[in-house]
Amino acid sequence: MRPRRRRARLRLPLTLLAATVLAGVHAPPASAATVNRTWGAELGSGTNGTASLRSYTDGTGRLTLDLAGFASDSTLPVIVYRGSCTAPTTIARFTPIVTDATGAAYRASAVGGRAMGIIWSYARSGSIAIRVGSGSGAKCGALTYPVATRVAVSSLGIDLPVILQKTSYPPCNVAMYMRELYQPREAGVTFIYAHARTGMFLPLLDASKVNNGASLIGRRVQVYTSDSLVYTYEITRVRRHVTSADGIFDITSRQLWLQTSEGPSGTVAKLIVVARPVGVASTSYAAAHPAPKPVYCR
Repeated sequence: MRPRRRRARLRLPLTLLAATVLAGVHAPPASAATVNRTWGAELGSGTNGTASLRSYTDGTGRLTLDLAGFASDSTLPVIVYRGSCTAPTTIARFTPIVTDATGAAYRASAVGGRAMGIIWSYARSGSIAIRVGSGSGAKCGALTYPVATRVAVSSLGIDLPVILQKTSYPPCNVAMYMRELYQPREAGVTFIYAHARTGMFLPLLDASKVNNGASLIGRRVQVYTSDSLVYTYEITRVRRHVTSADGIFDITSRQLWLQTSEGPSGTVAKLIVVARPVGVASTSYAAAHPAPKPVYCR
């Protein structure tokens, strides 16, 4: 079975689609499991090895540990957690790993669907990390994954850094990705939103008002990610006056949704532009990491 994706009805609030989608997912069965998300962590700032956690589309996962510099011939607890390394709140606990005489160890092991479901439930709403060992000998690292960092529709003059929204009201001069959904390399919807203002997503709104946005169809969108890749999409659909995102978690194909408001603050209806992936290429670090300069506006 694919990971469970939440079916709850989602409504578009007064500003942008709420980032209040709770963890847990639901989707129809997949014929084969492929990698959906890969988290990576450096333990002890990299001096004590690495951890990699893969999530597959059938709901299972795989945890790979490649350790060095631990106490020799030791049995080390392994947990995924939230909170701080010194006072972690355990999310999932794994079989301890045993180091050799040099303090090194390697293991790649399967992660069951129940454990992966719990991990996803926390990852959708906040940061997670991994700890190997206990007490003063424990080594920790944040579990991170590539995220959208820039969105551009060059034919419309749109080019914005993309950030994770951390305030109650979306800032200006940037676009934002929805953490509760997916990133460009992952199966599902990548959701990027910004205000309909000059220098932001206003060209999308203006174009949507003419012949229901016919001129947008076929335009290319580029989304850059933190691992220095650029994904190219082609706009296939323009949805006007949207008030609900029902079914967004049931979508298992890779898609990009760009959202913006259709009126001033308080307007419920939103514009959503849907695009399909057509290519991916490497890019420079500088191109994929524009300096965001959010302005907190109303």
